[in-house]
Parts: sequence; C-alpha cells; structure tokens
Amino acid sequence: MIRLSAVEAAPRGAARSAKPAVGPIDLTIERGERHLILGANGAGKTTLLRVLAGLVPPRAGNVLWEWIGDGRPAAMEGVILWPHVAALFETPDPQFLGETVAADIAFGLEGLGLSAADLRARVDESLRSFGLSAFASRDPRTLSAGEKARALLAAALAARPSCLLLDQTLAHLDPGSRRALETRLTRDAEAGDFAIVRAHQEAEAPFEGERLHLLERGLLCGADELNGDAVRAARRLPLPLALRVSAALEARGIWRGPLATDLPGLLGELRILQNSFATPETEGGARTAVEARRSGAAGPRRRAPREAAFALQSVAWGPGNAAPLFEIFDLEGARGEIVALVGRSGSGKSSLLRILGGLETPREGVAWRAEPRGERAPAAVLAMEYPERQLIGRTVAEDVAMALWVAGAPRAERERLAARALVSVGLSAERFALRIPATLSEGEKRRVALAGLMAEPAQLLLLDEPTAGLDPEGRRALRAALDALRARERTVILASHDLDFVHAVADRVIVLAREEGETARIVADGAPSEVFRDAAVLAEAGLPAPDVVILEDALRAAGLLDDAAPRDADSLVEQVAQGRAPARFPAAARTPATDVGAGAA
Repeated sequence: MIRLSAVEAAPRGAARSAKPAVGPIDLTIERGERHLILGANGAGKTTLLRVLAGLVPPRAGNVLWEWIGDGRPAAMEGVILWPHVAALFETPDPQFLGETVAADIAFGLEGLGLSAADLRARVDESLRSFGLSAFASRDPRTLSAGEKARALLAAALAARPSCLLLDQTLAHLDPGSRRALETRLTRDAEAGDFAIVRAHQEAEAPFEGERLHLLERGLLCGADELNGDAVRAARRLPLPLALRVSAALEARGIWRGPLATDLPGLLGELRILQNSFATPETEGGARTAVEARRSGAAGPRRRAPREAAFALQSVAWGPGNAAPLFEIFDLEGARGEIVALVGRSGSGKSSLLRILGGLETPREGVAWRAEPRGERAPAAVLAMEYPERQLIGRTVAEDVAMALWVAGAPRAERERLAARALVSVGLSAERFALRIPATLSEGEKRRVALAGLMAEPAQLLLLDEPTAGLDPEGRRALRAALDALRARERTVILASHDLDFVHAVADRVIVLAREEGETARIVADGAPSEVFRDAAVLAEAGLPAPDVVILEDALRAAGLLDDAAPRDADSLVEQVAQGRAPARFPAAARTPATDVGAGAA
C-alpha cells in the first residue's frame, strides 16, 4: 500500500521558493488496484509519480509505503523502494542500464539476494513471457519502439514489484500493440496482486475496474466527482471522448444517470437508444450518410493536382547490410499537402521519413525533393520521434530562433518569428520565451521543439510522432499550425499512431503493413474518411478505426448528428451538443448502466 496525506511537491531541482507543482493531494493505492491519472502538460503527473516512487521528496504532507510481506511501514527518508515499487517513464533509452536485453533484466535483480541459478531463471522467464528470447543478446537501444517497451516491462516485472508506475511509457506504440500490452498488464496485475498506476495526457479511457483520476493545477479529483456541467466546461483536460459525448447528450436531455467513460459502454447505450426511436426514414438516412463517408464521398480534403513536392521512385533500402525494408517502393506528394503515414510499429514509417529527409540513401531508386521557395527556407527538416532531445538553446526563445540565427536573420526578426512560432504551438511567448528548456514538462519541451520548425518552415516538413506527449491543447495548436502551413503551400509528411489526429488533419492517409522478414508495402492510399472505414484495410494493417469515426457512425445511426462530417473530437462533441433529438425519442430516457471510472476500454 502507498498512502499520500496532504502531500505537496515540486519537480526535483525546482527552487525552494517555487510554488509546488502538485498538492495538497490525498491518495491511497492498495495492492491489486489499478489507477489512471489524466492531466494536461505541466499538470504535475510526472512529479506525482516520482513522489510515489520515492524519487522526489514531498515539501509538505506525509508519504507511507507499507509492504504486505512484513507489514512494515516505511518513512520517506533513507528507504530503498526497489523492488517494491517499479517506475517507468516516457523516453526508453535512458532507462536501459545493460548492454544487452538479458543484462538489462538482470541488472535490477542483482541486488535482491537471488542465487545465480534463480537469477538466470528469472531472466529467462521474463524473456519468454514478453517474447524477447530472440533479442536476449541485442543492445536494447537498437530495438523497435514496441520491443523497447516490452524490454522495459520485462525488467521491471522480473523483480515482482508491489506497484508498477507508468508515466506515458507506452505513448509511442501503435494502438494495437499498446492495447495488447496494457491488456496483458491488467491481466498480470489481477493475477499477481500488484497495483498499476498509469499517467497520460491523452484522452485515455479507463479499463474495466480501473479508477480514473483527473489532475488539474496540481489538484487530484476522482472522475466520479465530475458532473455534466464540469465535463462540458473542462476543455483543457484530456477527458475520454465517451465522457464528453455522454455529457453533451445529457445537456440535450437524452442521457440520464452516470456518464460513460469508455467507448464500448457508450456504443451499447447508443444502440439501445437507436432501437427506441428508429424509423425506416432515419435508418435509411443514417445508412446513406455512413456509406457516403465510407466511399470517400463525404468531402475528402484532396484538391486539384498541384506541383509535385517529393517523390520516391522504385526505392530499395535496408539498414546496413540487413535485408531490405523497402523494394521497388513508390510514393509521391504535392505542395501544400498533408500526408500521414500510419501502420504498426516496425512497418517502415520512420525509415521513410529519414530517406525523404536525406539521412538515409536508397540502395536503388530515387528519392527526390522539390527545391525550396525563398532564400532562407531549407528544402526539408525532420523532427524525430523525441524532438525535445534537439533542444540546445539557453532559453526557449533562443532555441526556437536557432535556425534563423544561423541563417543570419536580424535579432528583431528572430524574436518576432520565434514569438509567433510559440503561439502557433499553444505556448505564450510572454510566459515561455525566457524559460530554460530543461525546466519544462516533457509535453512543453515537445511543443518548443516543434515551434523551432515553425519559425521559418521548410518546404517539406517531416514529423515523426508529433502528437506523442501532447495534451488536447497541444494537439489543437499543432493542428492549427499544420493547417496554416498547408495554406502557405508547405508540404507535411507525418508518421503517427494517433489516428484521431490523422483523421483531423491529413489530406491523404498512407497505410503501411509489413510482416516479419518481409518488405513494407502500401495497403491503402486515400482520404481519411475512406481509409478509416475500410475494415479490410485496417485488419490487414493491424490497426483499429479511430474512435471519432466509430462514434460518428454510431451517433449518426441513432439520428443524433446532422449531415456535416466532424473532423475531430471537438467538432464531434460540438455537433452532438447542438443537434436536435429525433422526433420519436422517448419522453423518459433510459438510465445508462455505465459508471464513471469503470468500463472496458
């Protein structure tokens, strides 16, 4: 058990006079429980988890750890919490402590007093359990994102902790791989009687039996403390989409009882409502609208043919002397187009960006980019998966304006363009320009790195997982920035696992698929409204449909949406809130059975 009583804390290294990032907070975590903490960038999630892990001492209040093994309470100072508490954070590479995957798992076991035979058995068991036996001798830093996540989890769970803390640990995985690992952890927690605490800034839905908490301005509250008015007013919080939609339906008098927090629960209630007032006319209209979107006739964002911006022609490439990842691969795009690459981890998305950015040279074929327009704008820039690692300025403003400084832009112009770029990613220049980058939250660092690309945007912008680590406000700001770049005839290629964001911003979606030992291939190339409703394509690529697409079709089938096609969660919720109830909607609405804080995600 871990118990926080009136705890206040600040990030490690913060000035003593600085205001605490979190608190006062009361929280109790028992063995076997599962908790999900949602909060915006800078809300204090990482600080809170570091307090739970014993990595940050509280400035006020008390922390108590009590291990069931001997019932001994532990005070804060001088206590080694490993292996009782295991904590994993967002960026994987700095957390690897061994030269091989097997050595990394063994590292955390060596101080536990195990015999050599028991230690080897634990390592072998962890490798088998997470499907890593073939990678035992590999350097963990050379693995794919999904393999790295499994390696970190294998090392943490090999010690059999009482509590596992996950701070955005699986944020960079594709939706299918991420959900599979989270389901596995849920099952293991139930069987092994250990607690899990997950922290996210995405609008994550809780698993069945998982307690949902919201962290805002350093204060923690349970989702069951929120009423519909609070949900509708909480624009900055990363609330689950099902919670926002059910609150919008409540405002229209259609939803009664506890709000839904998970998609399956909401869909079940929508089916019941649909059957309550369906008529041949409403069913026919809903089918027509859904089929129009599935066929791509609902307004794909493609425009008339324009000047070419990039092309891959018969490209063959593979890492080093390894087997090729691409063979006879062709792809092209136009100026002012936003192209999204989606697919499971290892399908070749990041490699394509590196080839287009000139960091990798094809073994065969041609990688071509159009010449830039303007004297200072480069032909292409690439923001890698962790762009915050590229921060090198002494202040935020200096870092954002770094490329302009190299290009010889006058100081006044650098400051003006840097301020504009910060605003474009949702950061106030007044608040952030003079901040030291190292003092920012991880999500804020990511926004600053993206702002550096926006100050003097290249003709071709290559973004690898640009929304990972961003809260809803960051995503909204990034979408607005990309829309502005499209209007300026800049071309953007983004590789992303965030399918809802891709649906909102992309003109084209390229779906990649690749089986073990084979080369990558394109299984679909089309408008988001078409591609994300093609069940065969999604199944072949191992991807789920975006939640916003699933909910749009369900709400339309229930007669609760008009004919306009929502691009994202915000526009979907707005349409639900402004719509009119069907004529045959029953006077006494059902009371949904879904409880806040529960439900299978």
